[in-house]
Amino acid sequence: MLTNEQLKHYEDQGYIILDQFFSKAEIDAVTAQIDKLDEQAEKELQKLGQNFLNIPGQINFNAQLNKKSADIQRFCCQDKMAAIAMDILGPDVQLYFDQSVYKRPEANRDFPWHQDNGYAPIEPMHYLTCWIALEDATLENGCIWVMPESHKQGFVEHKKTDIGWQCYFEEDPGIPVPLKSGSMVIFHSLLFHRSTPNRSSATRKGLVLQYSVAGAVNPETGIAFDNGPVMTKNGEYVYTLQTR
Repeated sequence: MLTNEQLKHYEDQGYIILDQFFSKAEIDAVTAQIDKLDEQAEKELQKLGQNFLNIPGQINFNAQLNKKSADIQRFCCQDKMAAIAMDILGPDVQLYFDQSVYKRPEANRDFPWHQDNGYAPIEPMHYLTCWIALEDATLENGCIWVMPESHKQGFVEHKKTDIGWQCYFEEDPGIPVPLKSGSMVIFHSLLFHRSTPNRSSATRKGLVLQYSVAGAVNPETGIAFDNGPVMTKNGEYVYTLQTR
């Protein structure tokens, strides 16, 4: 699925951009499903109030959608995503985690520099994050920013702030990654990345899919993660629908 040039860019810079990777029909269909789940989650958040990263009327991270919708799980585990994960991680991969990220116009703060590993320990440490633009992600509405080559530093200690775990406090701004709807940025789980405030009049909608080596465990407990299905074994696509 990925070219040698793309794989080298991932190894050297820590990320790859795939423009228009999904068709409009694919994006429209999965967004319709995610919108319903986000609406339900936002109503609950409005009742309960802020929950660390989730802030009513501003930003909502809605996790493990693949276990709430068969259509979303099929989207997460489709063969072309499995092929990308195998190209980078090897022959045995699974869906490690998924979440929608809806940043509303009222979200007026940065989401700070972090590595995805800063939010949960995992072994093997390297996994793959795919950030998919469900609608255009722009400088105005708070697109992702990355810091090329930062993944080569290994895991960096994170400090908890009122806007999330943060691993970098210096002045390098990194580079923005604006994406058209249906496009995707793929990055190393140790790559520093952040996002900026949404200064537009509409919600910035993203879907984050993460893939790990099959059987990856929490090193603190030794328990294997079970957030999503195994997709490939020995280089063969073996995914079957698994919802609860």
